[in-house]
Amino acid sequence: MSSYLRSSIRTALIAAAVAGSGVAAAAEPQQTTFIEEIEVVVTTGSYIEGAAEDAALPIDVLRSEDLAKQGSPNMVDLIRSIPAMQGTVGESNQFTAGGTSGTAGVNLRGLGAPRTLILLNGRRLSPSAASLIGYDANMLPVASIGRIEVLKDGAAATYGSDAVAGVVNFITKKLDGFEVEGSYNYIDGSDGDYTASMAFGHKGETSDMLISAGYRHRSELSALDRDFSVRPFAQNPQGGFSGFGNPGTFILPGGAGAAASFVDPGCDDLGQIQSATGCQFQFTQFDNIVEEEEQYNVYAEYNKLFGESLEWHVEAFYAAHDVPEENSSPSYAPTQNATLSAAGVPGGPTFSISANHPGLTAAYIAGLSAAQQAQLATLRAANGNIAVSGLQWRPFGIGGNPLTGGEGKEDSRFFDGFRFSTGLKGEFAETNWDVAVTYMENTRELRTPDIIVTRLASALRGLGGPNCTGTTPGANGCLYFNPFSTAVQRNAITGQVNPFFDPNQANSVQLADYLFEDSGSDDTAKTFVVDAVLTGQLPFGFSAGSIGWAAGAQFREETLERDPFGFSDISQFPCVTSLTNPAATCSVQSGVFSFQGPVTPLDLSRDVKAVFSELNIPVLENLSAQLAVRYEDYGDSVGATTNPKFSFRYSPFDFFALRGSVGTTFRGPLQTQLDPSSTAGLAFTPAATGYKTYDTFGNQNLKAEEAFTFNVGFIVKAGGFAGTLDYWSYDLEDALENESGTEIVAKFFGTAPGAANQCNNPAFAVLRQRFTFGGGDGSCSIANLTRVRTQTINGPDQKISGFDASLQYSFENVLKGDIVVGSDATYTLEYERDAAVVDGVEIQAAMDFIGTRGASGILAATLPELRGSAYFDYSTDWLAAQGVRITARYVKGVQDVRAGLGTATANGVNIDDFVTYDLVYRLSLPAQTTLTASVINFTDEDPPLVRLDLGYDPFIANPLGRYFKLLVNKRF
Repeated sequence: MSSYLRSSIRTALIAAAVAGSGVAAAAEPQQTTFIEEIEVVVTTGSYIEGAAEDAALPIDVLRSEDLAKQGSPNMVDLIRSIPAMQGTVGESNQFTAGGTSGTAGVNLRGLGAPRTLILLNGRRLSPSAASLIGYDANMLPVASIGRIEVLKDGAAATYGSDAVAGVVNFITKKLDGFEVEGSYNYIDGSDGDYTASMAFGHKGETSDMLISAGYRHRSELSALDRDFSVRPFAQNPQGGFSGFGNPGTFILPGGAGAAASFVDPGCDDLGQIQSATGCQFQFTQFDNIVEEEEQYNVYAEYNKLFGESLEWHVEAFYAAHDVPEENSSPSYAPTQNATLSAAGVPGGPTFSISANHPGLTAAYIAGLSAAQQAQLATLRAANGNIAVSGLQWRPFGIGGNPLTGGEGKEDSRFFDGFRFSTGLKGEFAETNWDVAVTYMENTRELRTPDIIVTRLASALRGLGGPNCTGTTPGANGCLYFNPFSTAVQRNAITGQVNPFFDPNQANSVQLADYLFEDSGSDDTAKTFVVDAVLTGQLPFGFSAGSIGWAAGAQFREETLERDPFGFSDISQFPCVTSLTNPAATCSVQSGVFSFQGPVTPLDLSRDVKAVFSELNIPVLENLSAQLAVRYEDYGDSVGATTNPKFSFRYSPFDFFALRGSVGTTFRGPLQTQLDPSSTAGLAFTPAATGYKTYDTFGNQNLKAEEAFTFNVGFIVKAGGFAGTLDYWSYDLEDALENESGTEIVAKFFGTAPGAANQCNNPAFAVLRQRFTFGGGDGSCSIANLTRVRTQTINGPDQKISGFDASLQYSFENVLKGDIVVGSDATYTLEYERDAAVVDGVEIQAAMDFIGTRGASGILAATLPELRGSAYFDYSTDWLAAQGVRITARYVKGVQDVRAGLGTATANGVNIDDFVTYDLVYRLSLPAQTTLTASVINFTDEDPPLVRLDLGYDPFIANPLGRYFKLLVNKRF
């Protein structure tokens, strides 16, 4: 018998076992259909063919039929519908994972997307060039996917690094004919989302092929189109409000009391919130909840059988997603000055402006108090200067950015990738062999406009513009940048007119173009993999059958290249003065931009080698066991790791089976984590009431993180009932993570302005060396803090455990049809994390973080105790084949544990549960046409208030509200 035919028969048995055992926890029982041809499939969790029919591992199977019953959700919604997923990036990424808009991460158990391995047809993908999100599921060829298998258990013993939390295997379909599909989503406030795809397949006697192409368009949805996203300050103080606004606050040197500074009088007139100390600017009014996005992909696959046993497989795809105009604030607030101290350190973000600046018109000055006017007159008479700080002002604010016609600043993110995989498998001397080569390359082009800080300083003095010659302000082609509200005609959001506007003092497009340059980089991640696997049966065994075995080896070459764009290159432009004085040296290399940090060029490569083996032991007719072990070597810098795993299935009764597994799993450090250079980032720092710069350095001494995994559960199937219940746990050691810079600052300076600091505490002397201070004297204070140094580490140990449950019951011949009711849920018992200690100081106490959000060191960010869904599905052939499904989805509320959050108001600290209901109707029409109509969130439930920039947590809730989807599928 040929291996092709033997595999086909075995596949039928596996499919029957999976469907009958209840392993497909997320799938519904399928109606009996006539199978014209049985297809070879890949089974996740083992290299031994047939091992999965024992159902020893907790695997959810999502077939294309199951997805159709859910209204064929997009990739992000599909991933989020699996209760075991926590903290999935994908809906709105601007404030949750910068620079990744358009990507979709997969995050099992909330352990972080890099700890979930994604496969396509059992082979590795390359990680995204944006390494924080792990593998990008939006790169997958959706039109070609026939089934998704989710292994919710550590699988490093089988698949190697990254499979700490589990594996998601996307498996392409077999198709004989032509299929087209299109859909449209009507979303209030948006132009809607729409998709189009086609797939062509052909099956011959000894070969088959598949070609597909897909396209998806997302339309932008402004934050202003959802009330929950743009809330008043009293409801959500963290809802995009900043004291770094335009209009801003200006300093009058030499003044006292009320004459020491003044709030721009245009603040109130432009509809901003004015306090005694500043003008609050809500930058999220310029942001989108959903960005305009294009996704497209093409895929091709060919399989050929030569003779009786030799099979050839080849597949390739290209995919891309483009976010051409990610809306953001009209400009950032400066975080550094344009000068260096004698020690080569950039100063704080304070700039001088002539007291005789032409933007200080008579009408504007009349808007100041008498004391402020008197102090300003003194400065003007002495030809002195006033000052403005990036902690109280930004170059463009409520009036918008001239480069975008008065809108927000436009960033761009473009991702693309291609993959090629080919393999041969056959049989020799009753041993099956399988050899494959896979190559994948992912790229990211990141562009973020920002202001060159030396150009800003010059333009504030009247020496700006591309054609400026000489040293006379405002002459010889030199232009003034007007920082005052006299440059702002109206509120760009509400249209409210500014009475202080002077058209002669407006900032021109030419000047804005001179100030801004694109920061960013071109990143490329490449993975080259060679797999070789042998499988067979030992000549001995037990009465229940022979022992199956597998053994193999894998070689991976992993490469990451980072090419800084333009002025972002730290090797060419390390100092704020690099453009005006290229020979200057600086002890703190903060780059030339006012807000964005510089980028270090990278060209990293490493080889990873592995050997592995498995045994499938049928001990009794109703008891089987599997053993697996893998040795993986990262070379000298990281070393090697060995990980075993044991699993079993015991079925004492026909309707009942026990299953379980125990083992270790691991993840090697990312190459960027091992590189000693630094990456600059910015984070909101409560004690500074604004953003500070954090430099994260790699660590060549990192070792692989490891986890001890345990799973035990049971399967019940009796009559129309099927159910599973599993207890799972992960004990994570040496977790790879970055030190939390914001927690370091909070421990040292407190969580509110004016709090007591530890500058003179000897116990904090080593920690103090993490800070760089600017200002006039460089003294230790939160006001002078310019940068914070952090490092990648093997962090505190963590323990995560919980239960997965799935229940379903089928009723046949009810109301001329069949009814299926069921539910799926994940209940997380604990997410314990040991204390975090930096330089001898405990910056975060040990705690169980389940039911919380916002804790540092938790890659999921949000950890609800319970996620689940329940559904009612009715299908009938009455009049026509049709069906309806109602699904209720539930996410339990959490508590926000960020330091200092509840000082202003308790709103949004305790976050409510989120419950939605989806309704899907499907109808089979003549000529192999299927119509599906869906109402998603048909009760139009708003997300609960969360103290984040856009007012909701994208890890809990979908922000679209009620929307309608129509899908048509046609087969030929």
